[in-house]
Amino acid sequence: MSSKEVSSFFSGFFVGALIGAATALLLAPQSGEETRTQLRDRGIELKEKAEATYADMLERVEETTKEIQKKTEELTAKVDEAIAQGKQEIAKVTKKGKEETEEAVEEAAAEA
Repeated sequence: MSSKEVSSFFSGFFVGALIGAATALLLAPQSGEETRTQLRDRGIELKEKAEATYADMLERVEETTKEIQKKTEELTAKVDEAIAQGKQEIAKVTKKGKEETEEAVEEAAAEA
């Protein structure tokens, strides 16, 4: 998940939380002091949830990054091994072809 997606997620989360809190406060009959206390408490709660969610997302991104790095290293090692085997096979085929060509030339020279 890119940082832009994470940022968009948190922006949407925060805006939605604010709208929900404002709606609840406007519809609930209570004094101004109670409303301010409730707003402060809800703000603290939302901040803590946002921080926890951010920390969780950051941890997941780091874990995913480590997994991708590990798999990339494994694939790179396999590709390097396949290239080395391919080079060995090419060398064998080239050597065999060269030997067969030399034998054919020798036979042709002997027949001539």
